[in-house]
Amino acid sequence: MSVFPALGPLLAIAAGALAVILAEAFFKRENKDHLAFLSLAVLLVSGWLAVRLWGRNAEAFGGTLRFDDAAVFLTLLLLAGTAFVVLMGMRHIVRQRMNDGEFYGLLLLAAAGLVIMVSSGNFVAVFLGLEVLSVSSYALAGLKRGDERSTEAAAKYFLIGSFAAAFIVFGLALLFGGSGTLELTEIAAAGTIPLLALAGLALVLGGFAFKLALVPFHMWQPDVYEGAPTPVTAFFAFGPKAAGFLVLLRLLLPYWQSGFKKEAVFSVLWAVAAATMLVSSLAALRQRNVKRMLAYSSIAHAGYLLIAVLSKDASGLLFYLANYLFLSMGAFGVLAALGRDGVERTNLEDFAGLGARFPWMGGLFAVFVFGLAGFPPTGGFLAKFYVFSAAVREGHTALVLIAVLSSLISVYYYLRVVVFMYMRRSEGEEAAVDFENPPLLLVLFLCLYGVLQLGIFPSYILTFVRRAAESLF
Repeated sequence: MSVFPALGPLLAIAAGALAVILAEAFFKRENKDHLAFLSLAVLLVSGWLAVRLWGRNAEAFGGTLRFDDAAVFLTLLLLAGTAFVVLMGMRHIVRQRMNDGEFYGLLLLAAAGLVIMVSSGNFVAVFLGLEVLSVSSYALAGLKRGDERSTEAAAKYFLIGSFAAAFIVFGLALLFGGSGTLELTEIAAAGTIPLLALAGLALVLGGFAFKLALVPFHMWQPDVYEGAPTPVTAFFAFGPKAAGFLVLLRLLLPYWQSGFKKEAVFSVLWAVAAATMLVSSLAALRQRNVKRMLAYSSIAHAGYLLIAVLSKDASGLLFYLANYLFLSMGAFGVLAALGRDGVERTNLEDFAGLGARFPWMGGLFAVFVFGLAGFPPTGGFLAKFYVFSAAVREGHTALVLIAVLSSLISVYYYLRVVVFMYMRRSEGEEAAVDFENPPLLLVLFLCLYGVLQLGIFPSYILTFVRRAAESLF
C-alpha cells in the first residue's frame, strides 16, 4: 500500500504542532482558546486517520514505521490523553499565570514523539520518537517560569533524561554489533555475539528504566511531578509509560521465545518489578503532598505493567493502559481544579473537608483513587485481575503475591486522602474548587464514565484489545 496512509496520523500531529506554534507567533492574543481548539482539531484529524488504519497493517519506509492494530489502539489512547490535557490546561494555564501558547505546541510535539515510538519497528525510529518526546517534555516541565519548583523539575528531568539517552545510544551500538540489526522483532533471533548483544540489551533496558521510572532509577519522578504544572504532570503520568511499555513488549516478546540468555534477563526484570512495586508503595506512605503520592503510585503501576510484559500478556497490558488513562487523568484533573491564582493546592491539608464542602468533587476523587487501588466496580479492579491472572498462569505466583502486597499497602495511602476529605476539618485557608471551568469538568466526566464503563461493561473494549494484542504475535 502507499506510504502516505501509514504516515497520516504522525504527519497530522507534526503539521498541527507547527501550525499552533506559528499561530502563537503571528497572532498574538491574550486569550489562547483558539490555540486549544486548533490543537483539539489536529488531534481529532489524527485520530480519524489512525482509525482508518485499523486492520490494514500499514507500513512506511520499509517497515520502519508499522501501524499494526496494537499501534493504532495505543495511538488512539495517546491522542485521547493529549486531548484531555489540552482541555485540562485551557483555564489552568491562565489561572496559574503561565498563559503561553507554547503549551499547546509543545504538547502536540510530545504526542508526535509518542506516536513515533508506538508505531516504530526499528530502534533508531524508537529513539528518534523518544527524543522528540523528551525535549518537548523538558520544556513543558519548566513552563511555569516564575516557580522555582518548576524550574528545578525541568532541570532534573533534563539531566536524568540525558543520561538515559546516553545509555540507550551506547546500548543500541552494542546491540547492532551483536545482532547485526536494530529491527525490534529480529534482534533476539539474530544474536550472533551473545555477550555483546546482552551488554547492549542491558544498557537499553537501563535507559528505558530511567524513562519509565523503574526502581532503582525512579528518584527523579516525584520531584518532576511535584514541580511541573498539573496538566503537564497528567501527561507525564500516562504518555511515556504507555509508549515505553509497548516498545518493551515488542522487543521482549520474540526475545522470550529464544534461548539467548533468556533466564538472566528475565531474572533481572523480575527483581526490578518486585522492587518497583514494594519500594514505591512504602515511599508513598510518607508523602504529605498528593502529587508526590501519585508520583510514587505511578511508579508502582509501572511495576504492575512490567508484570504483564514478563507474562507475555499483551491484552492485559493494553487493557491496563486503557484504564490507567482515565484513572490518572481523572485524579490529576481534580488536583487541577483545586489550583487557583498562581497557587496549586496539592497538600493533604488542602483536601481537609473537601468532601463536605464539594460533595461531587470529593466523590469523583474518591472514585479515581479507589480505581487506582483496584477496588470494584472500577476498571482498575479488572485491569489488575487480568494482569495478575495471566502472571499466575505463567507460573509467576511469587511476583503476583508481591504485587498483591503492594496493592494492599497502597490502600492505606489512597484512603488517607479520602479520610482527609470526609473526616477532617480544614485548619487553615480552605481550598476552593474551580467550577467555572467547563473544559476541565468535561474531562472529569469523561474519566468517570471511562472508569465505570471499563469496570462494569468491559466486553466491548476487550474485543478491540484482544484484536490489537493478536497483531503483536
